[in-house]
Amino acid sequence: MSYRTKDIRNVAFAGHSSSGKTSLTEALLYLAKAKERLGKVEEGNTTTDYDPDEVSRGLTIGLSLASFDYKDYHLNLVDLPGFADFYGEVVGGMRAVDCLVLVVDAVNGVEVGTIRALHTAREAGIPIVVFINRMDKERARFVATLNLLGGSFDFLTFTTMTIPIGEAEGFKGVVDLLSTKAYMVGEPGKPTAIPEDMLETVEEQRMGLMESACEVSDELVEKYLDQGEISQDEFEEALAQAIAARNFVPVLCGSALNLAGVDVLLKHICSALPSPLERGLVAGHKPGTEEVIQREPDVNAPTSALIFKTIIDPYAGKLSLVRVFSGILHGGGTEVLNSTKDRTVKVGALLTALGKEQKPMDQVVAGDIGVIAKMEVASTGDTLCSEGDPIVFKRFEYPEPTMRYAIMPKGKGDEDKLSNAVGRLSDEDPTFIVTRDSEIRQTVAFGQGEMHLDVALSRLKSRFGVEVSHEFPRVPYKETIKSPAKARGRYKRQTGGRGQFGDIWLEINPLPRGAGFEFENKIVGGVVPSRFIPAVEKGIVEAMGVGVVSGNPVVDVKAKLYDGSYHSVDSSDMAFKIAASLGFKSAFETAQPTILEPIYEVEITVPDEFAGDITGDLSGKRGKVSGMEPSGKLTTIRGLVPLGEMYRYSIELRSMTQGKGTFTLKFSHYEEAPPEIRTALVEKYQKERAEGERSS
Repeated sequence: MSYRTKDIRNVAFAGHSSSGKTSLTEALLYLAKAKERLGKVEEGNTTTDYDPDEVSRGLTIGLSLASFDYKDYHLNLVDLPGFADFYGEVVGGMRAVDCLVLVVDAVNGVEVGTIRALHTAREAGIPIVVFINRMDKERARFVATLNLLGGSFDFLTFTTMTIPIGEAEGFKGVVDLLSTKAYMVGEPGKPTAIPEDMLETVEEQRMGLMESACEVSDELVEKYLDQGEISQDEFEEALAQAIAARNFVPVLCGSALNLAGVDVLLKHICSALPSPLERGLVAGHKPGTEEVIQREPDVNAPTSALIFKTIIDPYAGKLSLVRVFSGILHGGGTEVLNSTKDRTVKVGALLTALGKEQKPMDQVVAGDIGVIAKMEVASTGDTLCSEGDPIVFKRFEYPEPTMRYAIMPKGKGDEDKLSNAVGRLSDEDPTFIVTRDSEIRQTVAFGQGEMHLDVALSRLKSRFGVEVSHEFPRVPYKETIKSPAKARGRYKRQTGGRGQFGDIWLEINPLPRGAGFEFENKIVGGVVPSRFIPAVEKGIVEAMGVGVVSGNPVVDVKAKLYDGSYHSVDSSDMAFKIAASLGFKSAFETAQPTILEPIYEVEITVPDEFAGDITGDLSGKRGKVSGMEPSGKLTTIRGLVPLGEMYRYSIELRSMTQGKGTFTLKFSHYEEAPPEIRTALVEKYQKERAEGERSS
């Protein structure tokens, strides 16, 4: 089918892990009759958590799409992970939708995942609706959770749209303030009268919601102030406009597991949440320039679309989930421009997805979400558009990796197989990054945490037949000097016939941290012919690649060639390169060599009760706390910590905070390592060299 843009609703569900996002999505599908049976996470039969890793672990790992029709509307629900290790999925998902339903646990309130999801939605510029879930659970509190939201996000206004009838063991249903009807547990979709003892509260809360909605228009504000209310039609229209304009955050509540309040949410998704038309113009830039251009959500506009997720399906092959912002995306071999890669590509089969189930479709209109099958020249974050009117949308900005493994294929000759497998897996998950680090001479896999990397390595085996072993990688230490030094490098070899001769004098000096390497040629009078100068520089650079005292690369050094001699017959590039290497090493040993370690910026967000333990632990890791920022019942701690102390931090933080803490890492700078680390590294290197000499 083809849908009118105004009848499409694209909604993401995000929040902290275990707040009930998948259960809420499942309940909506069931009430909309998109599926006949209500699935449950613990039974492993939900629509959106269908991957074997998700079923076995009981949590959402990858973004999942559920598209279906309900009454006169076409809904695309995007279920997003809440577990911090898979947060990269949230970044892409937010770019594809027009509204976020932020799911908050009525027992635990505002958690770290709540904060991250809300800020990501704000960065994406989409409206936010809160659904306070699990109102039937012991210790569930509606008003307390509402107050926590206000305290944690004091830059937003939260306004109730539904209120609970009782809470915890006394929870009986919800009242919809817009329709002034009650919806009871066990009777979804059947409005009934509001309990007598709630009428006054309902009226007061309804007036608050109406007042907030009226602020979209001076005319409505004036009418509300004059008459004390507005008509129901005006109320509904103003509410939808206010939500789209992000004037406030409406708050609904209920229980996904017993379907309470879910019927009201479904109704308001259709009537009150924005369509792609309300999202308005979407900005990009002209390929190859910084010129900003925009696309409107109109089927008659030039086609533009964004690939926001890639799935490697064992049966269907590569699937590209795409949001069409303008025009119409046609299948059947139609050609479009992948403007990100500047390649013309063919759009083959188009599909609509309900979890793992897919059905063919002919086209995807402006505002809709679809799936392209087997488009090889396409990656997550790529823009597809009309060749005659190209545009490129902004790439995704993923969080920095927080954990890394050095990986080695177990099978002989599996290096090429591993390279191909990690490339395909990175297509599906751009936050899984594998590189060959020449400095530490290891292949390193980067991820968002222990579980993220464990899942990725498990998929290498299950999907691609590549089994790997892993360990924590070597720390990329570096060597440098603290004082100037001079030395001679002389290489002479005579073995019959033409010999080898190179002779140079070097002066080395320390450079400011981060300056790298400088080479200066101060030869006068041709004592070293100019044709040999590049070989001298090359010899120094090669010597710097494997340091003198610990075997780690040398940085922040200036080398000055100021004297030397040559032989008219025996001198060569090779001789001067070797002489330069010998001279550099000799000078380095007398220039107060030292070892640098990488320092990273760390930002840790934890519940308040763990803040003291975290700061103490950072101090124990030689870290320096630079600031602490409270937000509601959470505290964000910022500091600088040596990378070598942080390889296991994903595991340690989860243990210290009962899984309630998250952190980010970002490289900051290098600084001198403490004496005990320098001594250990030097001794280890000397031992390795001695063993190597004995074995040779």
